[in-house]
Amino acid sequence: MGRPDLTEQRTAEILDAFERCVGRYGLEGSSLERIAEEAGMKRSILRHYVGNRDDLVVALTHRVVAKYRMGLKELRDSIRANKRIDDLIECLLPNRTHATGESILVIEALIAASEHYEEVREHMSRYMDDVVSLMTEQLQLEFPKRSKSECWSVAYGVVCIWFNQESLVTLDLPAKYLKSARISMRALIESLKP
Repeated sequence: MGRPDLTEQRTAEILDAFERCVGRYGLEGSSLERIAEEAGMKRSILRHYVGNRDDLVVALTHRVVAKYRMGLKELRDSIRANKRIDDLIECLLPNRTHATGESILVIEALIAASEHYEEVREHMSRYMDDVVSLMTEQLQLEFPKRSKSECWSVAYGVVCIWFNQESLVTLDLPAKYLKSARISMRALIESLKP
């Protein structure tokens, strides 16, 4: 009987450690040595299971985007036809966000890194397209007399409000900011009314 294949487990442990490091120290401050220490393994093990630093950045991008895609699927599944706008706003801007300061820092670090990593840029851009497409689809269902391009423009604005509000989570802003973001989002959506 051979040894068990630890690739999946070790890769997950390494990416967990890398994600924690990026959340604490940023992408530039997350050296292979620091990641290895956080993962409780030697640097050579990191390289064996994931590869070099560029490979780590790409693998983390795929992992983070996969998590966000799961959230996108949950959003799509939770929208009720008779409460579409209310559900969209509540899902995008809940009273208690699911995002943490660390997760926001990770996604922002990857967005910044996309300038230097074409695969990261392409992967994150495809995700952004999927988010705006989902919003466009929902708006077209709610406002069937509006053109796809009108719905797309509003959908993009909605996504921008959502991303901006989420990016400020670490500030722990007073409730008036969330309330205002919801009002702005609703006003933008309702601009599609005839």
